[in-house]
Amino acid sequence: MIATERKRGRPRAFDAETGLDIALRAFAQRGFDAVGVADLCALMGVKPPSLYAAYGSKRDLFDRAVARYGAGTAAVYDAAIAQATDLPDLRRRVLTAALDLYLRDAGLGCLVISTLSSTADPDLRDALSDLVAARRAGMIARAIALGATRPEAEAEVMAISVAMMGLSAAARAGLGAEPLRAALDRLI
Repeated sequence: MIATERKRGRPRAFDAETGLDIALRAFAQRGFDAVGVADLCALMGVKPPSLYAAYGSKRDLFDRAVARYGAGTAAVYDAAIAQATDLPDLRRRVLTAALDLYLRDAGLGCLVISTLSSTADPDLRDALSDLVAARRAGMIARAIALGATRPEAEAEVMAISVAMMGLSAAARAGLGAEPLRAALDRLI
């Protein structure tokens, strides 16, 4: 029989995965800068030492929330990009997928885009900019594979990115599915 070593202290009284979901929702609703440790603790029903023991810093918790958010959206974007047959189809597929994602969860828009445009933390802004740049690079590569020149691909992907930012902001502002879908139809 193998003896298991018991960790010191009381066992954790909350589920860290559920806490991560709660934090992700709070960050999506109010933004990284507007959510404090006290807010997170109140929402999770824990004291600060428990939060720090489970996640490290607030930034560490946010990074984990972004990773979870990204895991839930990456497959959607990857499929939209992979299925595109030409540049207009790439635009249509990516923007339609983006709007569908932005409207789910009560129209909170995109966690990454919303935080990128609102945070005062330059390190966080840089990290999120890197995520956005990686997604753009994938779209540029696909556009080139579809026959676009690099300048055409870069211009198209920048247009898609700017449209995504606007759609995210509009979803957060509560414009609703019908007017946003009508606007998207005009864009594509």
